[in-house]
Amino acid sequence: MKKKALTLTWLIVVFVGLSSLVTAPPPGDMAPYLNGVFPTSTPGEGGSWIIENAFPDLNLPSPLRIVPFPDTDDFLVLSKNGLISRVDFETQRVDTVLDHSNTVFHLGEAGAVGIALHPQFRPDEDHEQNLLFFFYRTKPEPGQWSERGYNRLTKFRWSADQGVFLPDSEEILFQQYDRITWHNGGGMFFGKDDFLYLSLGDEGQGEQQVASTQRLDGGLFSGILRIDVDMDPSRSHPIRRQPQALDTPPDGWWDTYSQGYYIPDDNPWQNEDGAYLEEFAAIGLRSPYSTHYDTVTGIIWNLDVGTDKREEFNHVEIGDNLQWPYREGTFVSEVHERPDQPIGNEKLPIFEYDRQVGNAVVMGGVYRNDKFPSLHGQYLHGDFTQHRVMALEYDIDEPTQHVLVPDIRSFGFDLPFRSGINGVHPMPDGEVYVTVNGEDSNEQGHIFRLAQRDVLPDPPARLSELGVFEDLSTLKPIDGIIPYEVNAPLWSDRADKRRWMAVPNQEDDQKIKFDSHAKWEFPEGTVFIKHFDLPMDLSDPTGSLRRLETRFFVLAEGGQAYGLTYKWNEAGDEAFLLRIREEETFTIMEDGVPAYDQVWSYPSRPQCISCHNANVDFVLGVNTHQLNSDLTYVDLGLTMNQLEFLSDEELLDKDVDPVREPRAHALEDISAPLELRIRSYLDANCASCHSEGAIPEIPMDLSFDNPVEFHRTIFEVPASQNSDMNRFLIEPGNHADSELWIRDMSESENKMPPISRNIVHQAWVDSLAVWIDGLEGLFLNDKVWTFPNPTAHSLTVRIGDDWSLPVTVTLHDLSGRLVSVATLDQNEWFMDLSEFSPGVYLLRLSAMDGDQVEVRRIVRS
Repeated sequence: MKKKALTLTWLIVVFVGLSSLVTAPPPGDMAPYLNGVFPTSTPGEGGSWIIENAFPDLNLPSPLRIVPFPDTDDFLVLSKNGLISRVDFETQRVDTVLDHSNTVFHLGEAGAVGIALHPQFRPDEDHEQNLLFFFYRTKPEPGQWSERGYNRLTKFRWSADQGVFLPDSEEILFQQYDRITWHNGGGMFFGKDDFLYLSLGDEGQGEQQVASTQRLDGGLFSGILRIDVDMDPSRSHPIRRQPQALDTPPDGWWDTYSQGYYIPDDNPWQNEDGAYLEEFAAIGLRSPYSTHYDTVTGIIWNLDVGTDKREEFNHVEIGDNLQWPYREGTFVSEVHERPDQPIGNEKLPIFEYDRQVGNAVVMGGVYRNDKFPSLHGQYLHGDFTQHRVMALEYDIDEPTQHVLVPDIRSFGFDLPFRSGINGVHPMPDGEVYVTVNGEDSNEQGHIFRLAQRDVLPDPPARLSELGVFEDLSTLKPIDGIIPYEVNAPLWSDRADKRRWMAVPNQEDDQKIKFDSHAKWEFPEGTVFIKHFDLPMDLSDPTGSLRRLETRFFVLAEGGQAYGLTYKWNEAGDEAFLLRIREEETFTIMEDGVPAYDQVWSYPSRPQCISCHNANVDFVLGVNTHQLNSDLTYVDLGLTMNQLEFLSDEELLDKDVDPVREPRAHALEDISAPLELRIRSYLDANCASCHSEGAIPEIPMDLSFDNPVEFHRTIFEVPASQNSDMNRFLIEPGNHADSELWIRDMSESENKMPPISRNIVHQAWVDSLAVWIDGLEGLFLNDKVWTFPNPTAHSLTVRIGDDWSLPVTVTLHDLSGRLVSVATLDQNEWFMDLSEFSPGVYLLRLSAMDGDQVEVRRIVRS
């Protein structure tokens, strides 16, 4: 190792012509992976799964569904924007076979979401059954944003001569007016009975959601349809009842209707008088985008996306009621009551997961191939917001979920803005494809491939065997491990924490790339260590600490990372490696009597990546504003600014002057303004998920350097379906009705953060309430908000409560050309600018009475 010619601090004392020089010794040598004690990638079988960019030359916008193309080695790929492509994965050849993008409304959650080929489809022939069934959302002006639109099931005919689906052959089977873009469903397949099955969600949210569920006399919502597209009179009969629009569409919009198919005679709910919509085979679904038919077992799989409670896996049979909205998985609703006489057979899911695992389960299928023997018979699936690929071992007494890939973003791919997994696709040849889309449905998406590398062994099972601490009783680390503290610590359910880092320092290029505001870049093999003690007696917090766990977070090869947890025994003299998530309950004392029981959650390896995710480059809390403070280095016998210490130790790639750098402040540091403490807390506790591009479709950015005006919280309607859309995230002057405060105060399923917290941080919610209430008057009711501006993707416009509705909104370029116009009948309006050219635009808002006009300059970057 090079000799460090490093002086940590100089003290020059001149006295009677004499001077003396005092220096502090540098920390010792440190090789990568804490002197090689940890493996270079995630250990265990769970760490052996990787995602490959096997098709770098494929150029497909927003791929959603992959369907084998009969009698060929090709596949049909459905894009969210309405494009259907025939793809040869081996040669990466792409042929467009249907372009319906000018008809499909594909902003937000809407788009083309379902396709199925007729069972008799043969691409080299021309016959009546060469049909594609296509489910998508549309409206009279599909290029303009509004929540209202239509869900449409159609069919197209194939031309063997031309090798395309004929655009002019479209026949509409049903067209259903739908007031909300959310929860459209779209899972489609033909069963062994040759009937077409199609899953449909509820109408979206609030009153529309209630009006569209648990009924057979309304619209085509919230269930699985089963229809006979061949119209065989020997086993089915004509449509007896038309679906209903549950509200009046705008003037000039289309009718709601159905046609061109029959109803199977053995569908469960029949009525010759036309009292029921007989299409339904099952009801009670919320957002069933993922519906799959296992041809081996005949099981209909449905994955239903929940609110803030559960993601559920259903085995659906004809006549089932999956119980939404009065149940979400096994969770009994506190808002919606069970009907006095429920329709059909009430059924619970075979499996569910909560917010500890993810937020939006997406489609997959049962894996039946020998390419990956350990996955045989398991149901592969993903989670859209957590970017995970998972497998469900379901054919056992206790179904078990295995995380195969904790975060696809960790593989260094250039992913679209606000991207997420929308499907995991097991193929007949044993390959497993993973489709990933971004916010802009016209932007290139990705089709990745699942692969497996050699399984690496775990590190030693005992903490004492790692050689990390010289003395386990005092947790004195070995030479070369550097202590650090953060200015605004993460709330960890009262736990007392100690922190260290082991940065490789044997090579000249093994330096931390410093940045005043952006994330630091650490050398491969850097290891972060965090130790947790819990006060067991409120009367004596420091004297009653019990050792809970010591966590290690490793920056691994290939730009990836992983975490490990060692759980301490009751005696506190040894800790042992955990392989799965665990919980433990402790009785907390006060004045000699039990005060309450506290649950402590020990994270699994995949859970570590939930917060330490690729969007934040895995590292939390080790940055400029968090380390810009003094720390006493006990072993070195000096107190020094941490940034200056790391700079002097030549661990940073540049010299740093702490005075010039930003600094976060702890919540209790009353020397700092309240707003600065609020920003510091939000950054430490929330920004790992709530930062630019982290969670698809949720634009909130709580990063430290982002001013609160641009957090997208003030007068902002929640984008998450887990929140109350009737509230603002922050309503100045009214903390009790601010969704941010409500969810941080919550101890139920909608709590934030959803993992790693079992206790409300009372000091935080009290401070947050004071800050929100103090905002009253700073944000005027008649103010027009446009944010973010500049923007590369979307723009939110909010007008004050004093404006008279409706409001005409126009957007012109600087040449005066009108590029967009809309009528705003609510105070909040979302505009997708992703398809506009970069440049400057003028946004004009004008109330119908003409008394209120506002013009804003908008920059599309």
